Amino acid sequence: MSFIAERATSTRQHHVDRLKVLVYGSAGSGKTFLASTTPDPKHTLVVSAEAGLLTLNDFDLTAVDVKTLGEVGAVLKELSDGDHPFTWVVIDSLSEICEVCLNFELDNNRDPRKAYGELAKRMTAFVRQVRELPMNVVMTCKMDRDTSAIDAFMTPGLPGKTLQKDVPHFFDFVFPLRTFTDDEGRVRRALQTEPVEGYVAKSRVSGLETFIDADLTHLFNEITKERTNG
Repeated sequence: MSFIAERATSTRQHHVDRLKVLVYGSAGSGKTFLASTTPDPKHTLVVSAEAGLLTLNDFDLTAVDVKTLGEVGAVLKELSDGDHPFTWVVIDSLSEICEVCLNFELDNNRDPRKAYGELAKRMTAFVRQVRELPMNVVMTCKMDRDTSAIDAFMTPGLPGKTLQKDVPHFFDFVFPLRTFTDDEGRVRRALQTEPVEGYVAKSRVSGLETFIDADLTHLFNEITKERTNG
């Protein structure tokens, strides 16, 4: 039997088993609050690098603060080993972890170009490891305005052009967290699933509305529905 015949499968058998999501937004848009909306709060871990857990004060979630690369690595190792009760991990935020790494590299490299190169290698490996965790993964990120192209657009905010360009490719979903004010003055938060209105966005699952509720349970149910119907 040929290699192709032995290994071939139908593309219908491939689907999203677990969510791997990058959410980016401006300060105060509600990125941290998303951790309270998972469908499994008892088994949700919040890894906080921003000391901004006050917004989750009304919820009983498990959280761990990380301030150094060593602490980040310790959390990742434990999650990779699998000896834990968690089905969801929310890392808040990737931007802050990158800044910690950048400061470390700048302290250890006189040439800033080398520091940014080491940053890109280290953080790319980190994102790959997190993506491969056997659980649902949500990373939050700051928002930045990319003015390098003819038309400026909003994008995940990460230090260095390499990370800003490459990191979104590692996720199945990249959503800006948008805020809107309705006719009655109420603020609505929504995840944008398509690249419109000058925002970078992507979804590897078709059929999502352009704007969906900023709720991870809603997103999970939508993806599960698409998988079942597919």
